[in-house]
Amino acid sequence: MAYQALYNKYRPQTFAEVVGQKSIVQTLKNAIAEDKIAHAYLFCGPRGTGKTTMARLFAKALDCLEGLGEQCLTCQSCKAIASGEHPDVVEIDAASNSSVDSVRQLIDNVSYQPILSRYKVYIIDEVHNMSTPAFNALLKTLEEPPSFVIFILCTTDPQKIIPTILSRVQRFNFSKVSKEDLIFNLKRVLKAEKIDYEEEALESIAALSDGGVRDSLSLLDQLVSYCDGKILSKDVDELFGLLSRKDELSLLSLIEKKDTARVLKLIREKYHSGMNVLRLHDDLIDIYKDLLILKTTKDPSLMSRLTKEEATPLLILSNSALRDNIDLLIQKRRDYRYADSLLSHLELTLMSMAEKENYEPTPTPSPRVEEKKTEPSATIESTAVEITSTPKERKVETPEKKEEPIHYELSDIVNLMNQASKEERLSVSSQWEKLTELFFDQRRGYKAKALYSAKLRLVSQGVLVLTTKVLSDLEILKDKAEQESLSLLAKEVFQKDYDILAISDEEFKEALNLFRSQGEKKKEKCNIDFGRKKATTGSTAFFQELMQDKED
Repeated sequence: MAYQALYNKYRPQTFAEVVGQKSIVQTLKNAIAEDKIAHAYLFCGPRGTGKTTMARLFAKALDCLEGLGEQCLTCQSCKAIASGEHPDVVEIDAASNSSVDSVRQLIDNVSYQPILSRYKVYIIDEVHNMSTPAFNALLKTLEEPPSFVIFILCTTDPQKIIPTILSRVQRFNFSKVSKEDLIFNLKRVLKAEKIDYEEEALESIAALSDGGVRDSLSLLDQLVSYCDGKILSKDVDELFGLLSRKDELSLLSLIEKKDTARVLKLIREKYHSGMNVLRLHDDLIDIYKDLLILKTTKDPSLMSRLTKEEATPLLILSNSALRDNIDLLIQKRRDYRYADSLLSHLELTLMSMAEKENYEPTPTPSPRVEEKKTEPSATIESTAVEITSTPKERKVETPEKKEEPIHYELSDIVNLMNQASKEERLSVSSQWEKLTELFFDQRRGYKAKALYSAKLRLVSQGVLVLTTKVLSDLEILKDKAEQESLSLLAKEVFQKDYDILAISDEEFKEALNLFRSQGEKKKEKCNIDFGRKKATTGSTAFFQELMQDKED
C-alpha cells in the first residue's frame, strides 16, 4: 500500500477528533440536534485550520444511516464520505471550476433527489476563485435551493466573495489553532506512530506551523523522515534553518553589548549553514515581546518563548528600549519585500538596534546642597531674590533643529544624465562593495549602511545618484545635515569627492524617460544645493574681507 501523508492519515473522522474550533463544532451539533439546519454555510479562515474537514464531518453527521447527527464510521454512507465516493456529497474545486458554465452544470444537477442519503451536500472549496458571472449564476439557487440540498462554501479569502453571496449564507470564522492544541495533536500522532520526541522539538514545530494543523503535520512528516527514531530539537533547527534558543539569546546579548562585529560574524556563519532569515526576525520580535511582558507584569507564565531564567540576564533593558526594538523590528519586517538581499537587510536591522542606547539609566544621587545659614539681620527682600534666582540656574534643553532635505528638480537629474560618464560609473560600481568594510566601525556604520542599502544609478559632475526602497535610509541620504559625513565616507571608499543625491525609483524612471525623449542633449551645470555651498560661500567672503582689511 502506498505511503499516506500524516495529515491525511490522521484527518479527523468525527467532531470529537477536531483540533481546536470548539465553538464551531458545538454550533453545528446544536443546529442538527434542534433541526435548525441552514441551506448554505460559509467556512472561512487561514489555511490548514480544518474548513474542508469540518464540511465533510458536517455532511457525515447529516447523512449517517444510524441517524441524524450520528457519525458511526461503519455505515455505507460514512465510509463513502470518508473515501470521497459518496454520490450525494459532491466536492468541487472552484480554482479549476470557476467559470459560469461549470456553475450552470452544477445548478442543473441540484434538482435531482439524493440517491443514498437524506441530503445532497455540495462542498465548494476555494470558492473565492469563482468569477463574478459564476457567482451571479449561483445566487438564485443559493438563496432558495431544494429542501434536500445544502451548500458549504470554503475559502481563505472571504473578502473576495461578492456581498450578495455573503448575505445568503451562515458564516463561520475559523481561527488559528492554539500552540497547546497543536502540541497535543502532535503527541497523539507520535504516540500512534510509536515515535519518541523532545518536548522542545514539538514547541518549535507548533511555532513554525503558525496555527495550521495541516502545516504542523506536514512538518512532522519531514522530521520523521529526517530523524533517526526520535524527534530532537537540534534536528528541527537543522532541517528548517532555525537558530537554537541559546544562539538567539547570545545574539541578543551581543546586540546589547554593541559588539557589531561579532553580531555580523554570527549571522553570516548561521546563514551559510542554512538559517531562515525571516524566521529569525520573527523570533526576535517574540523574544523582545516576552521581555517587555515580564518587565511589565512580573508574571513569567505570560511569556510564550522564554523561561524566567533565560529572560533574567536581559532585564537590564529599559521598557522604552524594548518597545523601540520591537517597533524597529516590525517596521523592518515589512521592508523585506523590497530588499534585494535578505541577509543584508537583516544585518542592517541588527546594526541599527546595536546603535541604540538600550540600558536602564543608573540613578545617580543628586549633589547634596548645604543649607545656607541666614544671618539674623537678613532681610525678606534678599531671601526672595535668592529663591527666584534658583530656576535660572537650570539648563533648558531645546530640541535640535532638523535640517531641510535636499531640494532638486527633475531637470537637475536630467542634466546629470546628459553629462554622465559610463567609465566613471563602472569605476565607482567596482568599488561599491568596499562599503561593507565600514560596517565594523561603530562610528561610521549607521551612515555606511544607508549607502550600502542603496543602488548606484548615476555618476556625474561629482554627484552620486542613488535609489533605495528602505524609507529610513532614504531620509538619512536626503538630509542636508548628513551630507558632509556621507561625502567623507564616499571619499574614503572611492578616493574622490562626491556629493550624495538620493531619489526614489519612480523619480529616476521619470527622469530617464524624459532624458530619452529629448532630441538635442543640452549640457547644463547641476545647481543642486547639498547644504554646504552656502556655508562655503559665506566663509570665503569673510576670508576675502579679512584679507582686504589687512592690506588696507
